Amino acid sequence: MDTPRDISRRHFIEGGFVGAAGLMAAGLLSSCASNQEAPAQQEAGDKATTQLATADETVESNILIVGSGASGLMAAYEAGKAGAKDILVIANCPSIEANNGNMVSGTAAVETPYTEAIGQDYTSKQLFDRMIEFAHWTVNARLLKTCVDLLPGNIDIFDELGIELSLGADRYSIGFEEVHLFGTKNKSAIFQKFLEDTYGVQFRFSTEAQHALMENDTCVGVQATDADGKVIDFKANATLLACGGYIANPDMLKEVYGDMTIVASSTEWQKGLGVTIAQEAGAFRESTHGLGMNDIFGSTEELGFNLGEPLLGIAFYGGLIVDEHGKRFMNEYMLANASMAGGGEATLHVKQYYAILSQRVVDALKEQGYYQVIGSPEFWVSGQLLYSQPMPDLDTNLQNAIDLGWVYKGDSIADVAAQAGLDELEATVEAYDQMAAAGEDTMFGKRAEMLVPVADGGPYYLFKYNPGAFNTFGGCRTDEFTRALRADFSVIDGLYIAGVENGSLYSRPYYDVGGTCSGLSYSSGRLAGMHMAEYVK
Repeated sequence: MDTPRDISRRHFIEGGFVGAAGLMAAGLLSSCASNQEAPAQQEAGDKATTQLATADETVESNILIVGSGASGLMAAYEAGKAGAKDILVIANCPSIEANNGNMVSGTAAVETPYTEAIGQDYTSKQLFDRMIEFAHWTVNARLLKTCVDLLPGNIDIFDELGIELSLGADRYSIGFEEVHLFGTKNKSAIFQKFLEDTYGVQFRFSTEAQHALMENDTCVGVQATDADGKVIDFKANATLLACGGYIANPDMLKEVYGDMTIVASSTEWQKGLGVTIAQEAGAFRESTHGLGMNDIFGSTEELGFNLGEPLLGIAFYGGLIVDEHGKRFMNEYMLANASMAGGGEATLHVKQYYAILSQRVVDALKEQGYYQVIGSPEFWVSGQLLYSQPMPDLDTNLQNAIDLGWVYKGDSIADVAAQAGLDELEATVEAYDQMAAAGEDTMFGKRAEMLVPVADGGPYYLFKYNPGAFNTFGGCRTDEFTRALRADFSVIDGLYIAGVENGSLYSRPYYDVGGTCSGLSYSSGRLAGMHMAEYVK
């Protein structure tokens, strides 16, 4: 799959959804993935019995970092800064520009020069308090606290590297600004060159880690395969798994979420072997499984990872949404305003979901954005940023979608309901429109301004969507220093886990603070780099 590399959420927000050449839809890290089937695992905490292949080559280093994304680069930075020598980064992506870390659009932090410049005094302590309360203490609080405290330093590092940043708006209406938007293209390439020139870090791409190398209960590296099929034992005194999760592994997704389609809005390198490698080494798989849900447009399996289809944005308009039976199942404003931290989670509890528009609304959208169509509600910041542009080619877009089979058109509600097999849709629309007329959502409490009547004259258009996500959260347990832990909480010497595959750092659902996926990835990578440098002394 070819993924555009010069696109970002920032460009999308600046230009609106229609014609969004600058749109970015990616997860956050590169992966150490494999296209091969994951090896059989024993119960977490037991030593794996995987039969390793005979290596064609052995490569030794002091510190081995598996994954060249957000966590991996920051780990190499801190390890090098601490004086560690002979640092090697391997990744299965073909280049530094090809991984998801390169396409991260922004990252969270407070107490930075950017927040201070607007006179904001929200502190890292307040941010931690908010996040740990949101997570209900289901994470390692000491690890989270340290990573939150490191967030401002992440911004300082990007400033040091000359990577352009600007402070984004409070899109999720949390009461303070903290997302720092990247303005520099191919920032990971800048980072790579800095690491090579300053600390002598070496990089090997198209090299796919597959198994843990263990000696006397200590992790001494990984076995990997390069693009030519050569089996290589990468041996090191300390090894970091920073592989970016398993959003591109349908089998692993099915184990967690069941028989449903989750569209991966990401590169193809995130197959989850960072999790299984840790399990091979004896690490315990934590119970938290989350997704960094796509927060700027909906997804449908008919299109897959699609960056330019404006009809996908309709999923997040905040109008009536129904499940595969035609029943309403959520407060749709959550999907319109907090798609990562709440609304997106609701879509994981239905087989698929549908939005519906009348011809009157469709005609209006050719002249103005949906935000204006419903009266420009000031509280809906995401709507103002993302859905304020008209769609002059809407008729063509609709016909193409109808031809592909993910949009249905009919003269009546009953007609589109029959086409999609939504037996409850007519009754749902009738009840919803009654609430809209009364100005009160008595079912889920949606704001009256978002209660737009549906049945106001045909024809009607029904849009079919699937959940979409940039990345997964969750993996094996670590301690507060990112060291991998067994089921009995003993440390696996030599093995560290950072980023979204750290099973002790992320909550489900996503924290209600934008940019924390990347922020915690950067911070945990730095933390791992610091402690690996100390460990190998």
